Amino acid sequence: MNKLYLFTLLVSDFLILAFAILLAVQLRFGSINTASAPFSAMAGTWIFLALAEVLLMMVEDLYAVRTTVNKVMNTFRTIRMIVTISIFFIVVIFLTHFPTEIFLCSRLAVFILMTLWFVMTIITRLIIIPVVFPWLLRILRFRKISLIIFGTETACRKIRSTLLKSSVYRSILDLSIHSDSLPDDPDERHTTCMDTLESQNASGFVMVFEEEDFNFIARFSLLAKRAAVPFTIYSRRIPELGYFDPWVSIDSYGALSFCSREWTRISRTLWRISDILIAIVGVLIFLPVIAVTIPAIALSSPGGVLYRQTRIGYGKKPFSFFKFRSMQVNSEEKHTVHKKYFVKYVNGDAAVKSENGAIFKTVSAKAVTPVGKIIRKTSIDELPQIWNVLRGDMSIVGPRPCIDYEMEYYTTEWLQQRFAVKPGLTGIWQVYGRSRLGFEKSQFLDFIYVLSRTDGINIRLILKTFPVIFFGKGGV
Repeated sequence: MNKLYLFTLLVSDFLILAFAILLAVQLRFGSINTASAPFSAMAGTWIFLALAEVLLMMVEDLYAVRTTVNKVMNTFRTIRMIVTISIFFIVVIFLTHFPTEIFLCSRLAVFILMTLWFVMTIITRLIIIPVVFPWLLRILRFRKISLIIFGTETACRKIRSTLLKSSVYRSILDLSIHSDSLPDDPDERHTTCMDTLESQNASGFVMVFEEEDFNFIARFSLLAKRAAVPFTIYSRRIPELGYFDPWVSIDSYGALSFCSREWTRISRTLWRISDILIAIVGVLIFLPVIAVTIPAIALSSPGGVLYRQTRIGYGKKPFSFFKFRSMQVNSEEKHTVHKKYFVKYVNGDAAVKSENGAIFKTVSAKAVTPVGKIIRKTSIDELPQIWNVLRGDMSIVGPRPCIDYEMEYYTTEWLQQRFAVKPGLTGIWQVYGRSRLGFEKSQFLDFIYVLSRTDGINIRLILKTFPVIFFGKGGV
């Protein structure tokens, strides 16, 4: 259903954009065949805006069916997307000196285009698609999806009413409530849920957690994932992570959804090819930064440019991990200091020290070089890991690779799930958590990725990494 919704929106977005361009040219010049707006300019404008729209729509997560639940948020994010692209388009035109053979450069034509694009997109997304898509599902004979919501009566009814705000969900979902008390053991609770699903012939479920900790939630989620059943979890603890599904979250309960699809060998092969291509493009994009960073490191302090360390990756196999050196070469005690700190970090002792955002991860100011402070803050020191991606040790997206002495703290089964995928250059923790979260919450973010990873999530995390790099969010 989500794939069909994605395809439907893509087709409508592309048609709306093409129609808006043609109509803007017609209204501005009185004809769509004019030297002031040649076909090449209309085509170039369409390609630019279409690509920008797809990328930002993925960042805003606007291609999922659940966006129909919250019209206010859908409207706000769509407006933000169109305004952002419009400003970017105008800046590109200005910087490229108004190339009339490539882009529409008439100020009035661009204004009309953006206005038409804005109005038609809002109307289509908020009115037309929610009405037409349920009919499309009926025509294609999609079966009803039966889901059971487990939890307290109040929370279950609130979730049900929230989901049924969507005309699409109203036409396809059959939601029932199970408010009976559940076992306090995650394994027993999972067994009870699976038995209930089987007895009611349901294909998925929603679980509401109340006072359960992350260990409980993770263990239950791992068992549900292994059962190959699509499920969604709600908990008051989830918003603490900074990463949750805003479309279907209610009150103080954050939501996370997990599909049942496993990555096939073909999917892994295709993503490996994507890793290589993205890594090559990354080298080309950041080549000027690399060219400046290398001599800056070499001239600012004695020692090599690269820092090499043994890390643990996929299948718990060690590999050589590369970074730009950001610390003094004679700072040998940093390994001992970090090891002692990590023990405190795991035990929760290294907490935020103040309300104004003092961070968990600390490094001696004297050990960090002047250039190191900059490249650590902006994550430029991570760029050599592109070589790790090309070698196959890492992926573009995945959990952070741990140091060998950290292995002894990954004691439970859910913590060890991070080794079921390749470590990544970026990921959920790097984008949403970074240094502000403690050990358990940080590991839970990586656990979420392992259970929920899809091509769409990977692409969205890659795109969201750039603002983190540019603004130095959470870097140390």
